[in-house]
Amino acid sequence: MERMKDISDQVLLFGISENNDEDAFRILFERYSGRLFNLLYRMTQHYEDSNDLLQEVFIRVYKNRQKCFKMKNFKGWVYTVTLNLARDYIRLHKRRREELLDEKREKTGGIDLLNNSANEEIKRKILKALKKLNKKYRAVFTLRDIEGMTYQEISKTLSIEEGTVKSRLNRARLRLTRELEGTL
Repeated sequence: MERMKDISDQVLLFGISENNDEDAFRILFERYSGRLFNLLYRMTQHYEDSNDLLQEVFIRVYKNRQKCFKMKNFKGWVYTVTLNLARDYIRLHKRRREELLDEKREKTGGIDLLNNSANEEIKRKILKALKKLNKKYRAVFTLRDIEGMTYQEISKTLSIEEGTVKSRLNRARLRLTRELEGTL
């Protein structure tokens, strides 16, 4: 099992797709789960739901194991699945959060509970500005500035040129700066 950790994703995916190899699946899970969970948590800000979404990512990996084995860029695909699940989660829960905030404001006589902490207010503004970004810019920004991936890793993950990664990141940062001007 120790030697399997050094095996490429393609070989592990072959074992999963052809032999339902549980050890290979476990290694693939261990290889990606930490970074994918961090990405999900940063996007959802909810620990339990991030765990649920992570499980859904790997359910999709298992269900698509035949397709995954034939992919040239499994890492890019699994990050795309993760980002899409996080976006779906945010979209579905956005309305509910807004309703809960409205209820709290009504109960407190209109006091904005978010202003209790300056850091929370700043964080909220940044997240709001981030949500306004086009998803291609948000993905690059999240992978680089939040996940800490290199330009080359992002290029491979998203199947785009390294120069495109740099220009999208620059545009994302400029748009975030413009969006946040005068609010922080």
